[in-house]
Amino acid sequence: YSSPLEPSLLVNDVEADAVEALMTTMQEHAGLCQRYFYLKARLLGLERLGSWDLRAPLLNVPDRKFTWEEARDLVASLYRNFDEQIGDWINDMFERQHIDAEVRKGKRTGAFCSTWVEGQSAFVLQSFNGKLNDVNTLAHELGHAAHAYHYTRAQNYSNCHVSLCIAECGSLMGELLLADHLIEEAASAEERQAILVKVLDGFMLAVFQEGFRFLFEHSLYERMEQGIELDGPEISKLWRVAQNKIYGDAVEWLDGSEWDWARFPHHYFASMRFYNYPYTFAQLFVFALYRMYKEQGPAFLPSFKELLSAGSSRSAAQLAAELGMDISSPTFWRKGMEQAEVFLRELESSE
Repeated sequence: YSSPLEPSLLVNDVEADAVEALMTTMQEHAGLCQRYFYLKARLLGLERLGSWDLRAPLLNVPDRKFTWEEARDLVASLYRNFDEQIGDWINDMFERQHIDAEVRKGKRTGAFCSTWVEGQSAFVLQSFNGKLNDVNTLAHELGHAAHAYHYTRAQNYSNCHVSLCIAECGSLMGELLLADHLIEEAASAEERQAILVKVLDGFMLAVFQEGFRFLFEHSLYERMEQGIELDGPEISKLWRVAQNKIYGDAVEWLDGSEWDWARFPHHYFASMRFYNYPYTFAQLFVFALYRMYKEQGPAFLPSFKELLSAGSSRSAAQLAAELGMDISSPTFWRKGMEQAEVFLRELESSE
């Protein structure tokens, strides 16, 4: 291989210049991340956000509960309003009882969607407890299902193995449709803030946390090429340097947290380097698509559905080109940042 990055490029079917443009954009917008963390600290009544509070919920937020029927009606209606065919497929998932949402003893934790290629459908596992997060999970996993309904009808089996960089297009689109609806329908300023914080928490951690990990791993290979010995303290130093490039002074770190890298096996999988950047790619890619949807309205849908139907038959660059975008240019990735900026400004205005 020409570089430690190349194996992951082959696995994810992306080019180095696209990843470079992605990471350039991420670093350019570090101030956006810091701005959000300073704001969240104020909303929590803190002088500075601690690393232990990066995903903390806001205080005194109404604990809204949903029945399963309410969650089904809400999520199905959102997808139907987005696109009638997708709405029909989401309803098909419920009608065929392809969603295991029952809470029961011995059931595994977490949530996922499994594609059923032969049946041109999917199966979803989650545990529904009636909380807002459970509704969000339902919207997310059914977005994966909608993706599966598209590509299993358009592709053969060999083109139904979607890369991590593209696999979240349906699911994150569903989350954003839900978020916009809930923001618009929120009964109080506190409820609206809580929804915006949930959206921005996920965005900041996927884009900027996973982003600094790319910088960290890149610095490891630079040191290796320079012949510098990498012991524990040296690796910990590089971890903190990468963090500070993105978070600046916006986050207070626990003593010893510079060793956090050791908790994440993603950095030293034997068979894979640079495991993390597809999360940054996927999040910012879909935020850019959602910005395009907000700008173009229904005219955006045919090209988006074609993207979902492509499966793994075309690369991320080819799919973006069909949308008129170039992922090797920071211009595309900045569009995703623009959508995050919209959410952040709305949260700032509610302070």
